[in-house]
Amino acid sequence: MTRRACAVVVFLGVVAPGCAETPRTATNFCRVLADRIDEMTTPPTNNGEVERLVDHYGRLAEVAPLEVEADFIALRDVFVAASKVNVGDAESVQALADAAYSAEASADRAAMYAAATCGVDLSTGFAVQVPTQTPETTTTEP
Repeated sequence: MTRRACAVVVFLGVVAPGCAETPRTATNFCRVLADRIDEMTTPPTNNGEVERLVDHYGRLAEVAPLEVEADFIALRDVFVAASKVNVGDAESVQALADAAYSAEASADRAAMYAAATCGVDLSTGFAVQVPTQTPETTTTEP
């Protein structure tokens, strides 16, 4: 094998996997959300289900447009904390409550993005109708 051929093989082995990454588009985000929403809206009853939520939110963060990536990472991190909480330890429970409270703004932004972009309510999985335009307001002259 020539030196040039070896260089091409090495280049493709290093660069090509990065090219296979799912693009961060609204379309891809909505597709991933649609595939996962049923499991995401079922309240977890054990650590395995919490770990699945970590996976779901992590995957959404990977395909989300950069404007909302951090919000989905924050939500994933709350579920990571939930998977590690010791329910018999008040400090551990309080740390989880603090993490959930800190992620509230991220949860709101993530929910608004999912509703506006995909027409899905993150908390229920139900389809939501989002107005396509802002209703006009009427004002009367004084």
